[in-house]
Order: sequence, then C-alpha cells, then structure tokens
Amino acid sequence: KMNGEERFEESKGLLGGRQLQREYEPHNSGESILRRREQISDITKEIVDVQEIFQDFATLVKDQGVEIDDIESNIQDTKDKTEEALKEVMMASDYTRRKRNALCYTLLFFVLVVLGIGLFAWELSESK
Repeated sequence: KMNGEERFEESKGLLGGRQLQREYEPHNSGESILRRREQISDITKEIVDVQEIFQDFATLVKDQGVEIDDIESNIQDTKDKTEEALKEVMMASDYTRRKRNALCYTLLFFVLVVLGIGLFAWELSESK
C-alpha cells in the first residue's frame, strides 16, 4: 500500500470534452480532501448537466415524433384527396365526352331534318 493519495487533473479530451487524469500525490492534510470534495462536486454538477441534456434531447425526440406523425397523416390525407380528385377528373372527362357526343348527334339530327325539309320543298317546287 502506498502512502499518499491520488490526484485528478482536468484536461481537454480529443473531442474538446473535459477529462480527469489520475496522478499520485503524497498525503497533504485536509487540503487534498477539500480539493477531492470540490472535484466530486464538479463531477456531480456535470452529471446533472448531462442528465438535463438527455432530458432535453428526449423532449426534442418526442416532439419530433409527434411532428413526423402529423406529416405522415398529412401525406396520407393528400394521397386520399388526390385519388378522389383523379376519380372526379375522370368522371368530368367522361361527362364532357358524352356531352360532346350528344351535341354532335343533335347537330346531325338537325342537319338531316333541314336536309329533309329542303328536299321535300325542292320536290314540291319541281312537281309544280
């Protein structure tokens, strides 16, 4: 067993975070105990900060989950409405085609009637 105490020195890590490094330091009365308590207090504060960060992160993930669900719902609604609109456009196209055909047949009918009346009138005038 060694006579002394371990000392922790703070340094910057590779990713910019803080790291504690152990160094052996001989016993130095109550001063080292106070220093160790301060270090423990600092670590405790950092743990609380990390816990708050994780809680904030969890809240963000939950909020984004709700937003993603809303987006998914909106996409499904858009798809459904697009399918309905396509059906209505197809019905309108069919209606327009039938209306055009009816107009053509009506016009053809009137042309035949006028031709028939014209031929009848021409025959009446020829027979006189």
